[in-house]
Amino acid sequence: MKRRYNITMPSSSVQKALAELDRYAKMNVRHSKDQYAKHGTLHSVAQRAFHSASSDANDLWRKPWVPWDFDIGDSYSHPVYQSFSEEQQLAWNHLEWAYNYEVVAAGERQIIVLNNHAVRQYKEVLPSVVELETRESFEEVDHVDAFQMGIQAVYDRYLPNRKREKSFLSSMSSMSPSGFRHQQFNKITRHLTGVMANRLLGKNFPTLFFLIRTIKTVSFKGMENSIAKFDEAPKELQQLSHLHRLDESRHQATALKLSKLSNEVLEQSSWESKRLFKLAIHSAWPNNRLLESRMGFWKRVLFNSEIFADISIEHKQSFFTHICRSAGQSLRSLHPRQIQITQQVTKRAVTESGLSPEFKQLFVDVLRKDPIHSSLVEAVVL
Repeated sequence: MKRRYNITMPSSSVQKALAELDRYAKMNVRHSKDQYAKHGTLHSVAQRAFHSASSDANDLWRKPWVPWDFDIGDSYSHPVYQSFSEEQQLAWNHLEWAYNYEVVAAGERQIIVLNNHAVRQYKEVLPSVVELETRESFEEVDHVDAFQMGIQAVYDRYLPNRKREKSFLSSMSSMSPSGFRHQQFNKITRHLTGVMANRLLGKNFPTLFFLIRTIKTVSFKGMENSIAKFDEAPKELQQLSHLHRLDESRHQATALKLSKLSNEVLEQSSWESKRLFKLAIHSAWPNNRLLESRMGFWKRVLFNSEIFADISIEHKQSFFTHICRSAGQSLRSLHPRQIQITQQVTKRAVTESGLSPEFKQLFVDVLRKDPIHSSLVEAVVL
């Protein structure tokens, strides 16, 4: 089916939207290329940061990587953590960095594929948008490669006897924070998901996809801003987060614009199925998955890492129970570092999106029914 701009809209309105998108897309491709020409790839920054990660003399391991309040499990109040050596405290901090960027990388792997499907309807309407998303997918591949290098360095250091056991390392990130529960199944089904979403949701697919992408991106932005400004961290890791947030700021702005204008400029009809719409939202934010993913990670780390081998099983169990309970409570509200920017951007994204008023309300209602994700739309008033 050939896609055209929406001729049912006033021609001047559609042409204005197309011109705005075309100008924006070309500008952002230029900005991306300029940034990469100046700083190199994110992977090259990671290579410099982790080039001698296996060395005990490396200053990398003697400093914290994220602000200490990133740990939402309230580990610091528990006697087990209070008995940690300095090396164990730093290990806990480095593993917190690894978990956060495991989640980021998992999301970016989904985006790399779904991006291309989400803008497929623009191929004949506005090729510059397709070019922009191809460029953004290139950046996401670069991001994943960079973070995987750091994550692997953490595992190699704190799980030295298991680093060659692929089944264990793959299990560290086996529970996906979004999509299907298992990462491998997500990998297999990404293309099919994109094809079916285009067929069944029509122009609502890019609108919804980029609305979700806006909120997902801004949800980590407050945290990453803090890492980039965390002066106690190694400079190379600050730079890694800083350059990543520059890319993601552009991606967030792009997603916001495409969510707002796609329904206006695309002609393909949408199947207004509330059931499919809800399914797409639940796929992005599965009930309780974020808590399960986090707790699965910390359980494997605490009970398998060599660095914590001197802690008794009983004390580990007590500690793990404590952080499960605390994390479950903490996830019911946004982290203080997230609140302002996340609520502001989410409110704007939902309000300005091209969804119908009925589907905007449905989007908000679905998230509000989930105690862990309701805080995302707390500021949204329709």
